[in-house]
Amino acid sequence: MSVFNSVRSSVGAPARSTGQSKVLFLLLVSIGLSILGIFLSFVNVLYTRSITNKEFPTLVQTTNGETIEIGFEEPLYRSPETIKRYVDNTLYHLMTMTSFAPGDDRISLLDPSRDRAPSMKVDGGGEITQGAWLASESLAGKFADEFKIKLADMTPPTVFNGTEEIILKINYIEEPVEIESGTWEVSVIADLKVFTLGKRPGDIKIETLPFNKVVTVRAVSSPYLHDVENFGELAVALNRVQQAGLQITDIKDMSLVR
Repeated sequence: MSVFNSVRSSVGAPARSTGQSKVLFLLLVSIGLSILGIFLSFVNVLYTRSITNKEFPTLVQTTNGETIEIGFEEPLYRSPETIKRYVDNTLYHLMTMTSFAPGDDRISLLDPSRDRAPSMKVDGGGEITQGAWLASESLAGKFADEFKIKLADMTPPTVFNGTEEIILKINYIEEPVEIESGTWEVSVIADLKVFTLGKRPGDIKIETLPFNKVVTVRAVSSPYLHDVENFGELAVALNRVQQAGLQITDIKDMSLVR
């Protein structure tokens, strides 16, 4: 009988040891899975927070029904080419003075048969061309008001009767220099080409005036969009420029900056 009990106890001991090992293994697996779950939850919280704080592209519907996307990898990032293209197009429309509807290839066409665009009144007196007025609407608020007044003083009355036209010809735009996050200075070398009708038919006098400026631009999340229904193709062109998500805040003479 004692021999039998001895054999039974020797057989039962490994069984109990194996059972305890399984319980311990399952416990360790459970603890490991719990830790993994906590870690994944922590990672998910961090990722969700980063997504929440990130500025997403904004979809804007223009008055002609077109939907455009305004957004970038970083809210305040704009590529040098985007900034230069924006400055080029915006300055052209700001400083080109004509009573005619937009022409082609940025050259003067003092042709009475062309469609005429009405001038726009400026608060504080004076008037500017429709193209300049539309382009100035996208400038920074206070600067826009000041600029329109100065531009009204610069615009000769002969522009509005169609005998004179001033076209901005940009010769070179330097690489933008970031002066603070989301703000750049851009140096522009350009000329104002003044076309004046002579006394004889087809006689046009051309004068060239230097226009060298340092333009300050900043990134904006909600650019100004123009009324396409009332201003047609010119508004469409300017809205396309505004998709860059930029705004001019200052224009200074290059000689005063350097």
